[in-house]
Amino acid sequence: MSVSGQKVRRRLLLYGLAAAVAAAVLLLPRLVPRFTPAMKVRNLAVEADVAVKTEAVERLQELLRLDSSNPPGDTRAAILHLAGLFDCEGIPREVVGDDPKRPILVARLRGLTPDGALLLLNHVDVVPPEDLSKWSRPPFSGERGAGREAHYVYGRGALDMKAQIIAGFLAMADLKRRGIVPSRDVVFVAESAEESFELQYGIGWVLDHRPDLLAGVTDAVNEGGVNEVLGSDIVRYGIEVLQKAIVSVWIDAASPEPLEAFRKFLEQKDKALPLHLDPTVKEFLRFIAPSRSDVWGRSMLGTGETLLAPKLLGEIPEVYRSLLRDAIYPGRVGPAPGGGFTFRAVRMLLPGSSVKANHDELVGWARERGLRSRDHLVTYDAVASPATGRAWEALTTVFGLDPVEPAPTGIYVLNGSFTSSSFLRARGWRVFGMSPFNINFYDASKIHNANERISLPHYVEGVERFRRFVAEYALAP
Repeated sequence: MSVSGQKVRRRLLLYGLAAAVAAAVLLLPRLVPRFTPAMKVRNLAVEADVAVKTEAVERLQELLRLDSSNPPGDTRAAILHLAGLFDCEGIPREVVGDDPKRPILVARLRGLTPDGALLLLNHVDVVPPEDLSKWSRPPFSGERGAGREAHYVYGRGALDMKAQIIAGFLAMADLKRRGIVPSRDVVFVAESAEESFELQYGIGWVLDHRPDLLAGVTDAVNEGGVNEVLGSDIVRYGIEVLQKAIVSVWIDAASPEPLEAFRKFLEQKDKALPLHLDPTVKEFLRFIAPSRSDVWGRSMLGTGETLLAPKLLGEIPEVYRSLLRDAIYPGRVGPAPGGGFTFRAVRMLLPGSSVKANHDELVGWARERGLRSRDHLVTYDAVASPATGRAWEALTTVFGLDPVEPAPTGIYVLNGSFTSSSFLRARGWRVFGMSPFNINFYDASKIHNANERISLPHYVEGVERFRRFVAEYALAP
């Protein structure tokens, strides 16, 4: 080949490569998205500017500005405010109860039949905000944050549980406004003493004194659901079906020494408690296993029996171990409010363990040592709701087909938390703890602490999610 021919070939090769590179540069941005997962990019502050103009946010801010701290437990303003909202929608309601400072609101949207009615259970009382200096916004102002927190609205009760209260109200109001008569009734209850565990001023009072207000109810939804969030996305919708029962007792003495000795005794009793894999706990652990990176969490993808192998007992992380057995937690000894010293002893019990027997045993141990005891919280025997029924079907359908954040749905077990769901389950009710909101771990940790808040875009999405759930339940044939 001549020298001139070689030059021509080199030029053609050079130009050809240049053209290929240019084509790649031009086409790559179009091709890459086809072979890589989509990435959400959201400007939450801008979305919050839009959300703040919605009725959902306006109603939430109104409720957040009403101080319903418990103690002291005066919830009249919040209850009457909600009653007024239902009046404006033409949805019948009653305000009942024995304590005028802690009234109970019951509203009922009538359908074609009261049979198979859905109960939306809520509480308006909130934990006191405590040290106001730790709040970046006043706890009863309903104000937005600033800077990176501009997409949040702050307020005591934002997560526990005034956002869900408004979501429930708007879901019922939506049916009424559209002139839709549901296939079955939807009942809304707002109780006033859940945070102080005094169910005699809440749903317990309604069941004992006005059961007619709950006639036909077969399914109930309450707070207590836990949605697992990875980054900014919901990856699992957790529906709470079981809480470990709680026996919480204050142990008193004139001096700290006998209390410290009793603490050590309880610690030894706790170590001797056997492991037991409850069927509901097993199903829960298998549901969350795919999102766990540790060997014990991943092991639940199998049968789960490996957690009970004797050679592994001392190595199980407490986060799992606490779900595999009853437990005793003795608190720290400190000064008692009325003089002397005290500490709180707590027993957490799985289904099958008697609350009464465990309470009597704990109190008996204290009495044998000359110690006094005061009940703090004694719940009901742990009972699991079956993952069946109309509410369960509606929740799994709506969450699984969510247009914004579809994700798997499964059962969740609460360990160390209390809601009035446990009371209803002990009476044979089918109750599910749910949350329609995208709440990350950091924000969830602010419940009962300073700077409780909710992201406005995620809140508005959750309100719409709740609306779809109520419609799915109430309108299905």
